[in-house]
This record gives sequence, C-alpha cells and structure tokens, in this order.
Amino acid sequence: MLPKAAAHNMKHKTIERIGLTLILATAAAIRLSGLNNISPPGLEHDEVAHWLINRDILAGQHAIYFTEAYGHEAGYHYWQTLFMALLGDHALSLRLPSAFLGLLLVATSYQLVRVMFGRTVALPATAVHALLFMPVFYSRLGLRAIALPVVASLSAYFWWRWWQRQERQPTRGGVSWELATAALFAGLATHTYMASRALPIFYALFVGYLALTHWPTMKERWPALGLFAAVYLLISLPLILFLRQVPNAEVRISEVDAPLRALLAGNMGPIWHNFWAILLGFGVQGDPLWRQNVAGLPLFDPLLGAAFYVGLVLLIGQWRDPRRMFTLLWVGCALIPSLVTVDAPSNIRMIGFLPLLAVPAILLLIHINNRLSTVFPQLSTDLWINWWITGLTLLILLFHGGRTAQNIFSIWPSNENEVRFVWQSALTGMAGYLDAHPEITQAAVGGWTPDTMDNPTMFLTLRRQQMPLRHYGQVGELQTVIIPNPATGPTAVLRPTVLPLSGWLAEQLTQWAGEEQREAEFSYFIVPQNEVVPAPQYPLTADFGGELQFLGYDSHLLPPFDQLEIVTYWRVLAPPTAERRFFLHMVDRNTGELLGQHDALAAPATFWQPGDLILQYHTLPNQTIAYELQLGVYEPQPPWSRLPTAAGADFVALQP
Repeated sequence: MLPKAAAHNMKHKTIERIGLTLILATAAAIRLSGLNNISPPGLEHDEVAHWLINRDILAGQHAIYFTEAYGHEAGYHYWQTLFMALLGDHALSLRLPSAFLGLLLVATSYQLVRVMFGRTVALPATAVHALLFMPVFYSRLGLRAIALPVVASLSAYFWWRWWQRQERQPTRGGVSWELATAALFAGLATHTYMASRALPIFYALFVGYLALTHWPTMKERWPALGLFAAVYLLISLPLILFLRQVPNAEVRISEVDAPLRALLAGNMGPIWHNFWAILLGFGVQGDPLWRQNVAGLPLFDPLLGAAFYVGLVLLIGQWRDPRRMFTLLWVGCALIPSLVTVDAPSNIRMIGFLPLLAVPAILLLIHINNRLSTVFPQLSTDLWINWWITGLTLLILLFHGGRTAQNIFSIWPSNENEVRFVWQSALTGMAGYLDAHPEITQAAVGGWTPDTMDNPTMFLTLRRQQMPLRHYGQVGELQTVIIPNPATGPTAVLRPTVLPLSGWLAEQLTQWAGEEQREAEFSYFIVPQNEVVPAPQYPLTADFGGELQFLGYDSHLLPPFDQLEIVTYWRVLAPPTAERRFFLHMVDRNTGELLGQHDALAAPATFWQPGDLILQYHTLPNQTIAYELQLGVYEPQPPWSRLPTAAGADFVALQP
C-alpha cells in the first residue's frame, strides 16, 4: 500500500487532472463552436485588414511593424499567416489562431496561478477565466489583442519559476534560464498589441517594490535583473527604433488619447472619470461598446464581482506578500491603456489583466473557507477543502458556461444596430445564398465599401471563390447599380436591405427582373439571361475612350420641382485602364457659368467586364434660366484626365 502522504498526493493530482480536463474541454467547446460566421455573424473590417496584411507577408513583404489599418505590431500576423498558409483563405483560418491562443491562455494562466498560489487557487480561478465572456469573446475574433495576455503570462510564469528557485536554492547573482526566458517572452509581448506598453511599467514597479520590502534578498540579484532588463530591451528594440523613426505610424493612438493629453495639461478630470468607470466595470457596468462586449455587461456576475472588490481590499491588506502585490500590480498596470484613453472601460485595451483577473475573487473565497475551517474544525480536513474547491469549480463551469454561451451565441450576435452591421452579416447572407444557387453564374454585390473591403470580405466568405463578382454601393442611398453582362448567364444583383436603393433604379431593375426578393438581411433581383434591353427615355450614343459606351438617359423633375433627377445608362466596352467617375455639369448657356454639378460612380472599375451595364442616378438643382448639361468620364486622381469621345470632345451635351 502507498504511504498516507503519497496517497493524499495522488488523490490531489487525480482531482486536479479531472478538473483541468473538464475546464479545458469546456473552454475548447465554447471557443471553437460556430467560429465560421455564426458568432461573430460575419467578418468585420479589422479582421479583413488582418487578412490583407497577411497576404502581403505571404507575398514576401515582411516588417517589424505594419503601418496599414492604423498600425499593427507584427507578431500575431506571422502566427495567423501560418494558419492561412495551411488552411487557405476563409474566416475560419483567420479565427482559429485566436481560438488556439485563447485555449493556450487558459493553460498558461493555470500554470501561472499554480506556481504562485498552488492548485487550490489555480483550479477555480482557471474555471472562471475559461468561461468569462471577455476571454471567450476575444478568443473568437481574428484580431491580434488575444496574443498579449498569452505571451505576458508566459513571462510571468517563468519569472515566478526563477523567484521560487532562488528562494529554495539561492545562487550568487541569481542568473538562470528561467529569468532569461521570462525576459524573452516579455520582449515578445511588445510585438503583440499596443497595450503591451504597460508591461515594462509593471515590471519596474514590482522590482521597485521588492527592493523596498525584500532588500536582503534582492541585493544579491541585481546582476540577474540587469540581464532581464537587457534581454527585454534587446527584443523590444527593433519596434522601439521603428516607431522613433516613423512617429506617425500609430495613427490610432492620437485618435483616442484625449484623457492622457488632458492629464499632461494638468486636467485630472478625464482620468478620474475613467478610473471610476473602470472600477465599476468589474461588477456593475462594463464596456459600453457592442463591438467589444455585450454593451454594459460587467466582467463578473454580481456575486463574483462583489468577491473581486472585497478580494482587492484583502490583497491590499496583505501587500507584504510578493504574490499578492504581484497580482495587484499586474491587474492595476493592465488598466493603464484604458485609463488614459477614451471609452473607458475598454475591454480590449485592458486585455493584459486576463491571466490573473479571477485571482482576487478566488483568494477571498479560499480565505472564507479557511475561516470557516477555523470556526468549524470538523470541516478542516484536506479532503473537504479539495471537494469544496472541486464543487465550486463545477458550479462556476455550469453557471458561467450557460451565461457566457447565451451571450456569445444569442444576445451579442443578434444585436442589429451595431454587431450585425460591423460584422457585415448581410454580406455573409449574400455569400450563403450564392453558394446555395449554382445556377447563378455571376453577381453584383452592394455594400458600404465597394472599393476597399467588400471584395476581400466576399472572397473570404464565398465558397465559390472563382465566381465573378462586381461591386457597387456607398454610405447612404445606393445611386449606382452595375449589372454583370446579361448575355453570359443569369445574374443576381444583391444589396443589404438596410442600404436603400434609389427609387428610379429600383423601378428600372423591376422592369427587367420582376419584384425584388428579400432574405433575412439582404434583398436581390435575379436578372434572366438576355432579358436586359436598355430603353432610356432619351437615347443618345457616345463612345468614351473605347472603354464605355453612353446609351442615353432618363430625366425627371422631382416635386416641388426644385430638383432635376437624371439616370444615365452605360455599357462597358473594354476593361478600364484606371478608376473612373462620371461628371454631370449644369452650365449657363449664355455665360458658361457652372450652375451645379454631380460627380459619382460607386462601382469600382477594377471589377468591370465587357458587356456590363451601369445605371447612374444624378441630381442637380432645377434652374429657370437656359442651361446645358455636360456629361463625361474622368479619372478621379491626378492628373484628373477625362476620357475623350470618338468625336474628340471630353463630354457630351444633354438637352433636358
């Protein structure tokens, strides 16, 4: 038979393994389920921007810092690019890297808390971490922020491995591979996310604390700490030098740092406002932005929130214990990026606190258990404590698992005003419709960013990646429509239902395709092959540069007859050599004075093919004096050159 101590130890390890396995399995299920555009319900522009940067990496364009999309540290991009290279281009390959990092964060957080406080604290703290909304949420987005707490927790873990080794077996100078590894990961954290700038503040404050409270121990370890600082700086240096050479690279910081600028000017008001907002965010009122949270949802439920607040007070009272002070400073310093920027509390800017976020609440619960064991000695058995902690872990898994699952899969993705708009769920629906209808051979997709993000979003979402698409759209009312060459097959013209289509364009499409159909969040016309026969009210033919053929126009006066509406009809003759815009100038016939103008064409020429039909809606002020309308085509960038007509002019005259 095993000795009693060995039997107890085996029992502890069995409970630990069962609990940790259950935690990791639950964490994996809630992080991996529905990643492919169920929740989130589509791709947001930041995720698409990540993909575009990763494509540059695969094309050989390497950097220590990418200036695109307001500036990105490079570390996460190389991790994400690895998945793209292995799995291909789609939403899942963008988000799996974050999901795997989120699972790794659960494991590294467990090891960190275990090395600091033991398994009794680590198991329930990890259960809380595994199922809180915030870490689950950021594990499901294809964004770089989740990399910071993973790498930072590895740094903290090896720091504590080094510290405890020194306490057991002090060596002169204290240099060891654990400390060098801690410095390595601290330096790598610099290359993950901009909130990593708080990590050197934390280490400086904690070393200062140790120097004040543990000087006899610390005075022998300055060479080791010097090595730590040197390795940390060496790995961070390439990014530091780049940002010094290109000070305007971090555009985003200048847009959100108003509280910091106010502080530097002597105004503490915004900082105090942020401080209280952040403090309330743990248990009362959380991040207000739907793109970062279920708006207003606090980090903890009321019970754990109260335990967190009281646990902080308990940690402050035990400040002489380095583990307690480490936890306080870790959480406190991670708040700095949100403290000095707008929209506090900002979950994404505070993401560095995740590895130790649950510790204050769990330490309080353990403290209560210890007090109860003192009052009721019959409960103070090792078996009771272990089963109490195991039961607590199971309750946390059940309650927070259900709460977070409801928020992740139901409440958050159902928000129409922001979430479904930002994550472009209408484009996800369009892609699903086109995948389900192989008889549709080509399509025009309406959206808000046809010249930038709509095409890569559809490329990542549509499984029929070889399907030819055209793009059109703009913010506000859709005033341009492009119909892919109707002679080549059935065509779908789709748009988000919340993006209205000009009434005159909708009327013309209805004549060709019948009534517009509607799915959940998008509407569409199906244009049969060879059914489009443009019949403008005023036929007029003109060839512009061999690229576009003008077919004529419709003209209307809009009551109360102070606005002139014109729809122009165009056919693509050849792929354009540059981007194009239409101009329509209203000119006084007698003086040549410009009385009004309308420049437009929200259908990027990059996607045009010969035979495509373009309808453009124009508006001009109605005039009572004699005027002429001049219609032409130009390149919307220097030298702003106009396409000539076959007659050598750079416009055609319309006589409404």
